[in-house]
Amino acid sequence: MTTFPALTETPLAMADANAAGLTLGIAVYAAAILIGIGVGINAVTTGRRRRAVIAATVVLVLTLAGLVIAIASSIG
Repeated sequence: MTTFPALTETPLAMADANAAGLTLGIAVYAAAILIGIGVGINAVTTGRRRRAVIAATVVLVLTLAGLVIAIASSIG
């Protein structure tokens, strides 16, 4: 009995699900940082110091978390 490789292999769309998930995660991460920067700029221009400090803190934490994850993923 002959089997056809095209019928037994994983479809390409399913094989790239992990890469698609990583791409979506990076896009959401970048959007969160950009939104935080925008909120911070808006808070500074409208005189809301507390909101500006919170936005800057969120951006700092997201940036440092991304740096740590990038270093950890390159090591292991």
